[in-house]
Amino acid sequence: MTTRQRHPITPVMHPTLVHDFYEPDEVEALFGIVRRHAPWKLVLAHHFKSTEEYLAVSGGAGVDPAEVSLSDFIAPVFRDYLAEEGVVFYPEVHDLYFSKKLLDPVKEMHGAKYGLALHMLFNTGVPSHSFDAGHFDSANWRGCSIVNTPIWLLSVMAKSGLFDHWAVKTGQMITYFYNSDIDGGFTYWPDGPDLPPRRFKAPFDNTCILSDNSKMYHRRESNGPAHQRDHPDIRLESLLHSEDPDHWVVRNGDREIARYRDRDMRTLFHYTALVFDELSDVRTYLDRTDDLTHEKVFEVLVHDLRRRGVKFTEPTDPMTDPEFIALLNKTYEMAPREYPAAAPPAVRGAA
Repeated sequence: MTTRQRHPITPVMHPTLVHDFYEPDEVEALFGIVRRHAPWKLVLAHHFKSTEEYLAVSGGAGVDPAEVSLSDFIAPVFRDYLAEEGVVFYPEVHDLYFSKKLLDPVKEMHGAKYGLALHMLFNTGVPSHSFDAGHFDSANWRGCSIVNTPIWLLSVMAKSGLFDHWAVKTGQMITYFYNSDIDGGFTYWPDGPDLPPRRFKAPFDNTCILSDNSKMYHRRESNGPAHQRDHPDIRLESLLHSEDPDHWVVRNGDREIARYRDRDMRTLFHYTALVFDELSDVRTYLDRTDDLTHEKVFEVLVHDLRRRGVKFTEPTDPMTDPEFIALLNKTYEMAPREYPAAAPPAVRGAA
């Protein structure tokens, strides 16, 4: 009897829940930032410039980019960063961002000795469908991360399995607030996307998920009353505004297209840390003596395409060439095979 080969996108452990994670004053500080510093951009507007880039990240295997546009995948979920790469953007969360409360569980998950705070961000969304077929968070490699590399390329790198030598371990503490049992859960594939998924069901009230999301497919489930989930006027440039202590407004420029009560929102606060097994790993990361460059990344990918016998014309600008990005998507294509019966991905245009 042989042991099943581990899928390349499989977490170090199944995610676990921590209830009542943040203290009341921490919750007040986090939500205060989201309320006072609006408006906020869509998640999609932060990270993608083309359909091909989005499809490299999403689990939509088999989707023809020529038959869809980036706007087909817009969901009214808004984002921004609270801290990034050791820099805190809002002093209210300084101590929290650098706390053992966030870092130590990630270290323990990996059995690592050392770690550092990487990113802290929030997502907040109005009632909506979820067209996300499943994705995994951006991984980190020495020399390549979300601060200098497009998310689509980080996704292709992870799926290819060609860059493990440069990989840096990460982990997440993701705390959800969604006081409703109308869908809105979290689907995840802890044994790889080729095996059945699991779910954490809503409601969530200060509910933290400790997870290895850069090695685990997962997705936001549709949330809110079904009759409020369609958003025909949403655009990439749409912004979420804070109207008063109890209302949120989505606008295209000066035009209001939707309005919601605070209780309608589904919000998460997302923390990521880098962790290292040994001090020598920390030194290699910090001294930059064994970093990837984008040139090296594409050299490795092009070599692998040729090894596989894939016919293509090497692009002059592989970072932005849509045909080359689509080719990489197809070559390293993977996606979840099944979904919970109670929480399938929404299909755009379905009745």
